[in-house]
Amino acid sequence: MIKVKYLGYFLLLSLNSQVIASPTGADVVAVCEESLAKGFDGIKGMMCVWYVTPCDCTYGKDPAIPRVCLPDGEDTEALAREVIEGLKLRPELQTQSAELSSNTILAEKYPCD
Repeated sequence: MIKVKYLGYFLLLSLNSQVIASPTGADVVAVCEESLAKGFDGIKGMMCVWYVTPCDCTYGKDPAIPRVCLPDGEDTEALAREVIEGLKLRPELQTQSAELSSNTILAEKYPCD
């Protein structure tokens, strides 16, 4: 009887918990392609802008993530195209986190000195 009671709690907790996966480089490609077509509207547009215009404000948070220092006035559409193209040329980055993959592509052109 006790085992059944605990099994019920486990099932209840399992049903109520949500697994939230962090976005990947492949997700960045998908949302940025859609954003380019739709003018960066909505949540997907905001997600694309977030990953293609990173700030250097989290420097040191994760040393594996390359730093990116964008010059003032850099065009968001151009950055999105650069990230999409870069990630398509380097498919191994598409399985990495969105932040790592997009920063890796952008850091090649916009490193912090």
